[in-house]
Amino acid sequence: MRDVVLLTADSVRRDFVDAMPFVADHEVLTGVTAGHYTRPSLAALQSSRLRASVQSRVVGPTIAEAFSEAGYTTIGLVPTAQADPAFGFDNGFDHYDNYMSGSGNAASNRRSSLREYLGSFDIVRQVYRRVYPMEANMDDLPEDEAVIDEAIERFDDADGPRFLWVHQMESHRPYGTGDDAIPPKIDRKAEASGGRHWFGSSEVTDAEREVITSAYRDALGRVDDRIERVLTEIDSADPIFAFAADHGDEFGEEGYYYHQGYRRRVPETVIRVPVVLDGIETRGDRLSLLDVGPTLAAGAGIDAPDAWQGTDLTETTTEEAVTVAPWHEKATVAWQDFQRKLVARDADVSMTEGDEEVAVDRTEVSDEVERQLQDLGYADAG
Repeated sequence: MRDVVLLTADSVRRDFVDAMPFVADHEVLTGVTAGHYTRPSLAALQSSRLRASVQSRVVGPTIAEAFSEAGYTTIGLVPTAQADPAFGFDNGFDHYDNYMSGSGNAASNRRSSLREYLGSFDIVRQVYRRVYPMEANMDDLPEDEAVIDEAIERFDDADGPRFLWVHQMESHRPYGTGDDAIPPKIDRKAEASGGRHWFGSSEVTDAEREVITSAYRDALGRVDDRIERVLTEIDSADPIFAFAADHGDEFGEEGYYYHQGYRRRVPETVIRVPVVLDGIETRGDRLSLLDVGPTLAAGAGIDAPDAWQGTDLTETTTEEAVTVAPWHEKATVAWQDFQRKLVARDADVSMTEGDEEVAVDRTEVSDEVERQLQDLGYADAG
């Protein structure tokens, strides 16, 4: 059986893939995410079920579980609190690390309703970001280069066949550290765009936007270099290689910047991402990220779980996609057939599967996981 390497990266827009020459040298498909920020999007990708986005957590059976059941050694290295084991992301992995401590208990702390309420106000978020700039918080994460080093070592040491999932975070704002990062003043200004500004000018200038997008392109280039390094250095003769992003970022096209979970926004700049499925004969040039699991399973010749909802692109094409953008008890839902798009904003959302109904709700996490999520720019866990 062939090895499978799934490499994902944070915040990669479909229309910026030219900044990633190694990825762009492959056949790049247009993917639509099932969520609007990391946790619901990657949970749905790993689960191949829309319910995972509605609940903003992994719902089994997962891609890793399917490959483990088929005899694969499964390795997951995902350096973000959004992919904490508390949300089920370690399901099916022989080795899993999200490089965070104090995790693993999703129900040990019910967050304060007052904290959630205050977190919805622009002034609270702007004060928090002035005290704790994004670059300083991202410094708590391991460098992507170190994660890649570990990924290659663990992959080569593992018995085959092997399934590897690695997520890179450097393409998350502020798009690097030190001189590579967006200057904190510009970053704060962009983050507050679209809402009420309490500190300074509310307008991001053209020059400042250029600073942001230039830093973004540079970060994508570094991510691309590490993707090439993985595929070049691992000891595998003919692996299936898949690449996808969890979401994109806004750069002022509609007045907003980045991806901000609490806004529940689903513009194409956020939900359309590049996807590569190299080593598999697929149909069509577009897909939902729910389709990644079934297509990888088909390419590797293993059985896909009956519960999966994604399309096997070796057999047919994807004609429509749904994105759920949950935050607290509300969600925005977008349906599209790649020509038309229907959006319901900030609604009460529930989903029925058989006799079971699930609804968008607050997420319960431990204090430590909550702190780690705040370090990534979330006033609370969502």
